[in-house]
Amino acid sequence: MVTLMLTWLWVGQVGAIVLYDTDNPLANTTAPVGDYANSGWAWQGRYGAFLGTMIGEQYFITAQHIGVQGSGTFVSTAAFNGLADVTYTIDTAANGGLGFWDIAGTDLRVFKILESFSTWAPIYTGGAEVGSTLVTFGRGAPRGAEVMLGPDLHGWYTTTSDGVPRWGANVVSQVISSGVGDLLAAQFNAVAGQHEATLSHGDSGGGVFIQVGGDWFLAGVNYAADGLFDTNNTVGDFSEFSAALFDRGGFYQGSDTGGWTFISDTPADKPSMMYASRISSSAGEILSIITPVPEPGALWLLCLSGIFFQRRRRGSDGHR
Repeated sequence: MVTLMLTWLWVGQVGAIVLYDTDNPLANTTAPVGDYANSGWAWQGRYGAFLGTMIGEQYFITAQHIGVQGSGTFVSTAAFNGLADVTYTIDTAANGGLGFWDIAGTDLRVFKILESFSTWAPIYTGGAEVGSTLVTFGRGAPRGAEVMLGPDLHGWYTTTSDGVPRWGANVVSQVISSGVGDLLAAQFNAVAGQHEATLSHGDSGGGVFIQVGGDWFLAGVNYAADGLFDTNNTVGDFSEFSAALFDRGGFYQGSDTGGWTFISDTPADKPSMMYASRISSSAGEILSIITPVPEPGALWLLCLSGIFFQRRRRGSDGHR
């Protein structure tokens, strides 16, 4: 496990799925098919300007840093469920009136709804994410103009979110220990034809899924991407920019307040990375929220009903 201070992460209300293959704003805006079929699209929902993922009959998970969205609802849109928009009301009385549960030491936040979902994502509890293909979902914008260094293309500027749900794929390259818990990291490589993607404005809170044994599991929640970038380390010149770079070589990375680090330009690409809060590291706490232990009185009634059921079964068996 690699330990990294996240001074280079550009974190805010961000994350738009940026695709290496295309700048077409209509690309990957419908449910994935083929190798990526059933990879989590149907379990996404709109939470304010961002996304969340259904993880229990009455629960969804998203990112803390997006704040509490003013709508007070979670919407399974027709785009996600294939039928019609279904609006669920967030239970503001949950967790003693706080209205949500923050997973300690992470950027993860769990909400409860008053109604019930008809389907929800299984969460990943294992430890084998590295090397797995991932599928990620967000509500950002397609890539912007080209980022050039001399005659060479290094990536694309990221633009303002257009709110359209998109998906993309990548591969988990490592697990990083950070001040906001374990993060799944994935490189934005110059790989064509595989829906290679990274994050930008609008993707925070969206789900990251990996496939295990033919089934897809929620393994992460979109957190951030590398940045900012600049062509110099001059403080206060307002020349820094956010971008999806498949090669950071030749640019400075950081911020005016946190400092700048030069990324040397080499023949080999130095891809930027996307990051997602790791679910498996907090699986126990998450499961304790979405599968609460019954109250003592209810537990006693369950025990009584179990005894009665056993007696009925024994009586029935005795008459065979």
